[in-house]
Amino acid sequence: MTHLEAALLGLIQGLTEFLPVSSSGHLALGQALLGIDPGDVTFEVIVHFGTLLAVVTVLRRRIWALVVGMVRRERSALVTGGLVLLASVPAAVVGLALEDTLSAAFASPFSVSILLIVTGGVLFSTRGLSGERMVDGIWSSIAIGVAQAAAILPGISRSGLTIAVGMWLRIEAGEAAIFSFLLAIPIIGGATVLKMGGLASGVEGTESWSVLLVGAVAAYGSGVVSIRWLLSILAQGELSRFAYYCWAIGIAGCIAFWA
Repeated sequence: MTHLEAALLGLIQGLTEFLPVSSSGHLALGQALLGIDPGDVTFEVIVHFGTLLAVVTVLRRRIWALVVGMVRRERSALVTGGLVLLASVPAAVVGLALEDTLSAAFASPFSVSILLIVTGGVLFSTRGLSGERMVDGIWSSIAIGVAQAAAILPGISRSGLTIAVGMWLRIEAGEAAIFSFLLAIPIIGGATVLKMGGLASGVEGTESWSVLLVGAVAAYGSGVVSIRWLLSILAQGELSRFAYYCWAIGIAGCIAFWA
């Protein structure tokens, strides 16, 4: 992979990680269109780390208040922190158990395109939904956590599915999005640590450090933009508008990769 290709894929990753259009699906389709052999998922994990830094940048005040509240043993902060950790469990279990299967899934752009169409249907189902609740219960956090686990498949949007489930449970869309972003921190952070260990030992990884760095920086910058844009869209209650984009990309992908 060249540095230009890494920058392009990082840009795609950052723009689509938090918008409900499946960053992993776009990354897989982008690699297929550019003729890049994805090898293992190291590059994807590293650019995900760039988007993790974007979350921390945009939500730094919310995260800092949560950390301080937990240190001070404030009940609301402890409950929120506990719910985030609880909701992280399903995706962690699925990710560790199905890493090889997921790597194989990335080799099939046609299946990714089908799942993008499914994502569009999920997003469209939120049309007209509204809520006023926060994520403050065990069952709602588990439901969102299971949604995140299902979204490990490339083509299924993590943010789209988790926010949609929150809206189905009558959670306010902006709060569902912030919970989804907080939920990304332990998952992406844990995956990055595991991959970085493999790279440091020289056991895995097919790209140079400079290529990975370019991809991560591009993902970070575009990730900051996409988070702020999505929050402004959710304030207007228009998550479902992304359904048409997912359908268009999914159908185009099915046609392009039918063979």
